[in-house]
Amino acid sequence: MGVLRGIWHFFVPRERTLVYTTFDQGQYLRVKSRLAAAGIAHRSRINGGMRETTRRANFGGKAAVQHDLFVRKEDEHKALQAVQ
Repeated sequence: MGVLRGIWHFFVPRERTLVYTTFDQGQYLRVKSRLAAAGIAHRSRINGGMRETTRRANFGGKAAVQHDLFVRKEDEHKALQAVQ
């Protein structure tokens, strides 16, 4: 039953809560390592990948990549403590 549940959650992820957003990759990696050290399962979303970077560079703009970290609702309190 665990395998089926895993497949189900892969295709239909549980509801997640945004706990951290940054445009700096260094900060993103620090917070991600803090969450991993605390044993909190998390997911990442990175907006503005290579295609967006190339598009902005062609028009002379600065490439801004947004990093978001999400956790389960049950882990939100623990995650906020780990981030601070």
